[in-house]
Amino acid sequence: MKWDESEQILWAQQLQLGYGPQPPLYTWMQWAVCQLLGPSVLALALLKHLLIALAYCLAWLAGRQVLNQKGAWWVAAGLLLMPPFGWDSLRDQTHTVMVTAMTMGLWWAVLRQVQRPQAINFVLIGLFCGLGMLSKYSYAMLIGALFVASMTVAQVRSAIFARGWWLAPLVGLLVFAPHGFWLASHWGMATTETVQKMSISTEASHLKGLGNLLKALLSTLGLWLIAALISYRSRLWKPGTKASLPGQEWAKPLLRNYLLIIAICLLGMVLAANVTDFKQRWMLPLTAVVPLTLYVWRPALLEQGVGRMFTVFVIVFALIFLIMATLRPWQGGRKNDPDELNHPVKTLAQELRKAGYDGKGVIVGSDHMMAAMLHSQFPQTYALGCSDGAQLRQCLSQAKADTAGGLLLITRADKPVADWWDGVFTTQTKTAVQTLSIPFEKMPASATSAQYQYLWIAP
Repeated sequence: MKWDESEQILWAQQLQLGYGPQPPLYTWMQWAVCQLLGPSVLALALLKHLLIALAYCLAWLAGRQVLNQKGAWWVAAGLLLMPPFGWDSLRDQTHTVMVTAMTMGLWWAVLRQVQRPQAINFVLIGLFCGLGMLSKYSYAMLIGALFVASMTVAQVRSAIFARGWWLAPLVGLLVFAPHGFWLASHWGMATTETVQKMSISTEASHLKGLGNLLKALLSTLGLWLIAALISYRSRLWKPGTKASLPGQEWAKPLLRNYLLIIAICLLGMVLAANVTDFKQRWMLPLTAVVPLTLYVWRPALLEQGVGRMFTVFVIVFALIFLIMATLRPWQGGRKNDPDELNHPVKTLAQELRKAGYDGKGVIVGSDHMMAAMLHSQFPQTYALGCSDGAQLRQCLSQAKADTAGGLLLITRADKPVADWWDGVFTTQTKTAVQTLSIPFEKMPASATSAQYQYLWIAP
């Protein structure tokens, strides 16, 4: 388990209206899956891969509203060539996968409404807006940009305000309202971490912010752009005929204006709000519609026999990402740098049982990944990941209030936390700490073993 996945294992131990800096939808779904499968790697993998498949399906449906089948497939395939989705979704991401699926779902619902106005489409629009806001708070920028872009195109504007338009905001608000009430009273908790990640600074140069923005955009779209340039070459610069997309002249200005509004918002974040740092995963939902824009702009690219190289790119990188994901545990051995995938979790659990631990009570780990790994082996426990300072004191206080089943405190040497045990013994009776040394998995025999220090306080 990596960072995001470990967070989900811990958060999904209980159902709450909010969980801190991230909206709760993914955790709600993870909680439901864990009720069926337990807090396991299988539960994590099943939910994530279902959402990945959903994102591809909704991207195909969005493309199919304005393109032929070939174009719809390539719109969906474009997601795979965006590393924050094609690779990072396999590696660790959780909320980003969810918000990407909701993004493509919203585009599908809006395009469907313009093509065939029906009241059900407004329900879908509201549903995807509400679920998107429950996936990532930055989804609000996407909703706003798409709405403003829709107002600039007469046919789209008429469709958006057709009979039953009020269903969209009503459904969206009803979906988001329960968490919205929680958010109103926990605003600082929900926004502080994201604001810190943006590295807002009036002292840093705007050039730094623009450079990081460009870097984030290129790392998101760069691979897809290379594939498109090599596959289509000179055809990219040849305008298609108006007959290529009959009756859909509205699609090009809608998509163009949306991307222009997003560009203005991002530039405004740098020049007006002094944001200096951008993550590629932030760019993904905002720019996921770029492949659709290309094929609406150049429908001639969808003619028979054109772009076979693009299909080759998709297949090759799908295989590359699959092989990379499969070989990840062996990367630590190649670099002699073990990570969470190399930890001998099952062996560690067996050794703890031999030492007298009964697999119940509260687990307090020196980091949330350590705690989540053990919780997956001991599902009857309640696990907490606590590093140091106020967080550790809060965790120990919470654990002390629920120690009927005992308390297991544990650290790992590859992610040391200075003075962690000193912090523990400010509230616990000082006792000798036990040590376990177990070889890492999928590492050379000569590699240093994993070192764990633990203290089991029986009930």
